[in-house]
Amino acid sequence: MHAAPRPVAGCRRPRHEASCMIAERQEDVESASHGCMNGVMPRTIVRRARCGTWLTVAALGGLASVRPALIRPIVFALVGTVGIAHGATDVDALDRSGVRPPGGRQSLSVGYGVLALATFLVARRFERLAGVALFALSVWHFGSGDADFARACGAKPRGWREALLRGLVPLCVRGTAPRSAAIAALALGRAALHAREGAEADALDVALPAALLLAVPTRLGFGIYFGAWHSVRHTALLLERDARAGHERARLGRFARESAPNAAVAALAGVAAAALDRVVGRGRPAASAADEARREAIFGALVLAITVPHQIAVSLLERRAIADAAV
Repeated sequence: MHAAPRPVAGCRRPRHEASCMIAERQEDVESASHGCMNGVMPRTIVRRARCGTWLTVAALGGLASVRPALIRPIVFALVGTVGIAHGATDVDALDRSGVRPPGGRQSLSVGYGVLALATFLVARRFERLAGVALFALSVWHFGSGDADFARACGAKPRGWREALLRGLVPLCVRGTAPRSAAIAALALGRAALHAREGAEADALDVALPAALLLAVPTRLGFGIYFGAWHSVRHTALLLERDARAGHERARLGRFARESAPNAAVAALAGVAAAALDRVVGRGRPAASAADEARREAIFGALVLAITVPHQIAVSLLERRAIADAAV
């Protein structure tokens, strides 16, 4: 069974219906031919990832709302693999896209590390400012990332307000507290508007994360969002834009090989830090509020140090993708 043809921009009157269908078919044939020459159908990876994240988040969220203990190991594995790996190839992706300083890939790697270290030191010096910066940057990172992914799937641009809303949801929706419920209501209302417009995919993109974080305990819900939604979509976007020829399996294999070393180092460092914290704290009295605040400040500074260069890399890659598409 063939899907109903979608309307082509500019064809608004009924008498143009036949010509719209012909134009739409021609666009599909041309884009498919171009994609086949590159070894993969156009937008195949991101569209499959879009459906996959809907199904995975819905399934994990449904189980987590009734059996959270059963889902925790799965979420931990997702965050520890896909979550860490999705930013582990930033330097490789920038180098492939031609976004590099005069010194080439080595200078790019050094600059990435220096920026991360400088961010950590500044965040430790100005803790309150670091907290605000981390929140604002995370909102923009999650929101703009989801908006970029939707555009890559063929959705029409929705503007910065929707990107802002999509970024606020994973950080602010925490159960049924008033502020949380208000942001969730905005997201669900926006989803209803998309559904009325006939944009069901956009409606699901907005509604599912909000519903997940309303129904699932805070940390578990965010873990599902980060590991099964944000990281998977970012990875799919990188694979879709990989200029090297090859089908989905070949691209995924290259990504796994490129991300494995950095992801392994990050995962081992996190495990070692947690183990050291437990060993050092064994036999000591319960941590005071000041100790907990200091620990949270260090963790926040680390997350900010990772996020700043990652977001810059994502923004540069998106600008390059838009420029390439305009050629």
